[in-house]
Amino acid sequence: MSTVIIAVTMGIMYWWCRGMIFSYFGFLFISSPVTVGLVAGLLMGQPMQGLIIGGGIALVFAGIIAPGGNLPTDECLAATCVIPIAIGSGMSATTAIALAVPVGLLGSFVTNLRKVVNTYFVKKANDYAEEGNAGGIWRCATLFPALLAIPLLFLPVFIINMVGQDVVVNLMNALPTFVTHGLEVAGGILPALGFALIMNMIGKEKLIPYVFLGYIVISVGGINSLTAGIIGICIAFIYVFQKREIMEEVSSDE
Repeated sequence: MSTVIIAVTMGIMYWWCRGMIFSYFGFLFISSPVTVGLVAGLLMGQPMQGLIIGGGIALVFAGIIAPGGNLPTDECLAATCVIPIAIGSGMSATTAIALAVPVGLLGSFVTNLRKVVNTYFVKKANDYAEEGNAGGIWRCATLFPALLAIPLLFLPVFIINMVGQDVVVNLMNALPTFVTHGLEVAGGILPALGFALIMNMIGKEKLIPYVFLGYIVISVGGINSLTAGIIGICIAFIYVFQKREIMEEVSSDE
């Protein structure tokens, strides 16, 4: 697939996601590194490799939240920039995962810049509201921010995908072996960090046995991740329903 087509596709996905074009669908669905990995992999003829890298990046960012709407890191920027370059350059999945972390941190600056610039449209919308101009309010809320997002969101991802592969290949060839090995080791550890953040966010000791249960089921039982995920969903439903029944019984006794 042409590099231009891949760069345009990745740029559109990031523009749609972080620009929140056409409601929150892009933010909720397209922002997932797994989705980006699948699309990039299909375009480049390696869908499985795209899913592997995307899944690893998703695990790293799994426990990240945005308190007060302030995005600390941007998994979508990391995915749209790193995954195509990693597939095209033959980079290992673990190295790609390690590189995704600093790229994701840069995304927080892009998002904050977009929010600052968009405050101008808030002022204009207030002026239109005083004039009773509904069309002007609509343009300030949807059209103008979407157009502004093209140079702020689409263009950087497009440029990185156009020139990034050659730069990364030359850089990886120039790095000493111990550095590339260190990146691979770090990339293997980072998904575990994502799991740790989730466990810390849950913060309930009584749920820890479920973590060990999942590990035993996959390691000893030899089942795949999809089957384990379905089993986990079923256990979660059973747990919630039982807890609800207990609470209803306690309420009725009172």
